[in-house]
Amino acid sequence: MLTLTDKAVDVIRDVCKGEYQGLRIMVQKGCSGFSYNMGLEDAAADDDQVLEFSDVKVFVDPGSALWLVGATMDYVDNSSMGSGFVFDNPNTPPPAASGGGGCSCAVKSCG
Repeated sequence: MLTLTDKAVDVIRDVCKGEYQGLRIMVQKGCSGFSYNMGLEDAAADDDQVLEFSDVKVFVDPGSALWLVGATMDYVDNSSMGSGFVFDNPNTPPPAASGGGGCSCAVKSCG
């Protein structure tokens, strides 16, 4: 399933600080690939997969779990580009080709 680097585990541990049970990761497939949504949670949902990395828990819903097989999550701290979690995911689909049957959106943002 999903692999976390040591740096990602350290950051999640620091953010949770004993106040939260873990980090939820949700994956949405959109026109330009995947978007990853994350949030701190007090508990896992009944149908979540609970991944444990040392003393850190990650909660993944069944739909998102399919897209995270073989993926790695890291934390990058780059002062010039910003900091944050990054995913290396072999399941990421190529962007929709223009003019083809890909996606179209009638709203300002397409996820």
